[in-house]
Amino acid sequence: MLEGSNGDLGTRGDTSTTIQAAPRRRRGDPRTRLLEAAIATVAYRGYERTTVERMRQVADVQAAVFEEYFEHKEECFVQALDGFVESVELRVVAQLEGDAAWPERVRSALAALLESLAENADGARVVLVECLGAGAAASERHQALLRIFPALLEEGRFHSAYPDLLPEGIAEALVGGILGILHRRALEDRTGELPRLLGDLAYFVLLPYLGHHRAIVAAYAKR
Repeated sequence: MLEGSNGDLGTRGDTSTTIQAAPRRRRGDPRTRLLEAAIATVAYRGYERTTVERMRQVADVQAAVFEEYFEHKEECFVQALDGFVESVELRVVAQLEGDAAWPERVRSALAALLESLAENADGARVVLVECLGAGAAASERHQALLRIFPALLEEGRFHSAYPDLLPEGIAEALVGGILGILHRRALEDRTGELPRLLGDLAYFVLLPYLGHHRAIVAAYAKR
């Protein structure tokens, strides 16, 4: 939650709460401050109730500075989403390097995803919930959050005892299931608990490829 001396942001469901800009943000790059302010403001007020003026207040920049970087609210918000999604993706990709076995890479990638979301409650709320009502471009970022996972899960066909029985598009269906679970936790403001779902989500995505016994061993193995 941002603190400082600039204006009322208002929390979800409570327009009386004052969220103000942190002094430390004033020392950074103005564009970065605006992107961070977009995430923080939308997380607490929702996209529709967020205005450019509110974002400027939180970022502590003048109107001319905003106009130097962005044409309108949507452009600023979409770029903020891109930055957040990219930061999560980089952590996930880092877990896919090396020669670890496929089930372990899946589990490690999921762990990185869940930890990244848990560490940034505002970013998680925005990309999992608020962006769905912010236009087509923002909604695409919701799907982009897990764009690495379908190809990763498709590798499971090479580890399945019955690959011909796996439906086409099963990886996309599994990713959709994960997104649904994450969306629900974000709606309930429980993103801090996401790392606790690691074993269950790993089992969920490994089960169709490995079967019950192999999937449960791989999903809940202690690291």
